[in-house]
Amino acid sequence: MKMIRKLSVAAVLLASAQVATAASIPNMGFETGSLAPWSGSGTVVNNPAMAHEGDWYGQLVGDQSLFQTVSLVAGQSYDFMWRFIAGDYMPFNDASFVITDAGYNLLANVATVGDYGDSGWQYYSWVPQINYNGPLVFGVSNILDSGVNSTLLLDATVPLPGAALLFGSALLGAGMLRRRKLAAKKLEMIAV
Repeated sequence: MKMIRKLSVAAVLLASAQVATAASIPNMGFETGSLAPWSGSGTVVNNPAMAHEGDWYGQLVGDQSLFQTVSLVAGQSYDFMWRFIAGDYMPFNDASFVITDAGYNLLANVATVGDYGDSGWQYYSWVPQINYNGPLVFGVSNILDSGVNSTLLLDATVPLPGAALLFGSALLGAGMLRRRKLAAKKLEMIAV
């Protein structure tokens, strides 16, 4: 019992330390109902049924982009959720992308989700190697035509609280410790 108490206290302390180091991108969840501080040609949509988190999300359709200047700290993790909905078919390989401090990163295109496919909500995370003060850009591009548009949705992540992860790990550790003790007891009984 003392062991479980100690593990619980350790889990709470580690979780609070983890929360203190969390990094975020300003208005990544678009829950303000506006684009600020984002610029570009995207829109903010209020549709809780389609949003990953909350009621609002950012939407880019056709040849649109959203960007803002961000200050990223080296070693910190930054993340977001994205969903690509292909409104086109091959060979019209519409694409969605993000440009971070590390350069251009393809999120999805028609080739990866299929004709008129949907990626569903996907998690994206990156850790800058150096401090970065510059643009963060999201975009979707029509490739070879402009008759049919694909869509990129953007939203904030829903982090699983660190305490829940650590508490689960503590319970797993306590269970493994108990199994070890039972196995040692069985060995003692066999030896006698």
